[in-house]
Amino acid sequence: MSGSMATGPAPATTRPADARLTDGGYLGFVLAMGLSALGDAAWYVTLAWTVTADTGPARAGAVLALASLPRLVTLLGAGALVDSAGPRRVMVGADLARCAVMALAAAGALALGPGVPLLVAAAAGLALFGAFFIPASGALRAGLLPESHLVRGNALYLGALRGGQAAGGPLGGVLTALGGIPLVAAVNAVTYAVSALAVFRVRTRRERAAARAEPVPDEEPGTAAPQPSLAARIGEGLRAVAAAPRLRAVITVIGLTEFAGAGPINIGVALMANRNGSAAAGAGLLLTAFTVGAAAGFLLSLVWPARRRAGLVLALGTAGQTLSLAALAWAPTTAAALAPYAGLGLVSALVGTVLVSCVQRWAPEAVRGRVVSIQALLIFGAAPLGNLVIGVLVAWAGMTWALLLHALVALTALGTVLLVPLLREARLD
Repeated sequence: MSGSMATGPAPATTRPADARLTDGGYLGFVLAMGLSALGDAAWYVTLAWTVTADTGPARAGAVLALASLPRLVTLLGAGALVDSAGPRRVMVGADLARCAVMALAAAGALALGPGVPLLVAAAAGLALFGAFFIPASGALRAGLLPESHLVRGNALYLGALRGGQAAGGPLGGVLTALGGIPLVAAVNAVTYAVSALAVFRVRTRRERAAARAEPVPDEEPGTAAPQPSLAARIGEGLRAVAAAPRLRAVITVIGLTEFAGAGPINIGVALMANRNGSAAAGAGLLLTAFTVGAAAGFLLSLVWPARRRAGLVLALGTAGQTLSLAALAWAPTTAAALAPYAGLGLVSALVGTVLVSCVQRWAPEAVRGRVVSIQALLIFGAAPLGNLVIGVLVAWAGMTWALLLHALVALTALGTVLLVPLLREARLD
């Protein structure tokens, strides 16, 4: 095997033989994250409905896109803060800040009414503080989980997030009918408070080992030297990815797979339904098929995690994404598109879980938050870019060619996996 892909961790950080996925409160942590995702989804569904009703669909899309910009422009700096202050501290602070934003939004909506400026300001605040939570979460999970449990732990975590998001939409409708924007914001504030408490209570492997009086690596000694500037610390993270062949490769595949799937999944369901004459009901069916496929993928990763065959899962998953997108290009009816969308959900869960685990496993601890922030920037940046590109391609060349070009991007990801031994032979055991 070429490279150092299968090289194990230093003996001092190897998990004890009796380590379990639920050690250190991880299960409660995951449940709290799912609850927070549920509250978030309820808020954003209500937000989108309210802003659209007040401003119209086109203007609402532009307003909500602008409200998400603080997350994109803050992510890299947030990763630097995670590495200097510690992921748990940053996660707790981000959750408490988001709790305060939602509490203020609830109070403001009660006092002044749910005006669009108030709602957009709240959405921008959530996006800003969410930028700190995201890299901190990825870095913290790497400290909570034994390395042999990374794939299963990430599947459980990502599955809980997806489940919370799926349930949050209907909940948002119910809460809006019962109490409007103030109730939805108040419920979301509570979920952030629960999330902050769960993060505060979990214990990393290092802390659990210390509690058992087991030998652990010494903490890096403190230094009185001044901290580098924020730009310098961001540059260190970028250089860490550029200098490590396996990190370069995995970040490249993340960017390609996310871009290939973002447009077809986000607005492609609506475009596909319109092409096949099934309108909103068809779009809902396609989205449901994707969600069911993703749930199956997370369950497979939890029961049969890709460890020694992580590279094989990446190769088969990127091949599956390519074939699913190509199949969608020629799907004559909404019914014919259900299986490809379910396939996209399945492979996105399988491949995404492995890629996230690779980043956590291979990123040096000193820059892990910054590397995760680069990964997150690609993932969250792919959505608006992918939506824009598929819209332009459909208008220019039609739905079939737009999907085939997206399949070509996925094929490029497959080629990267097959041609880079560090990915093709990747192991996560």
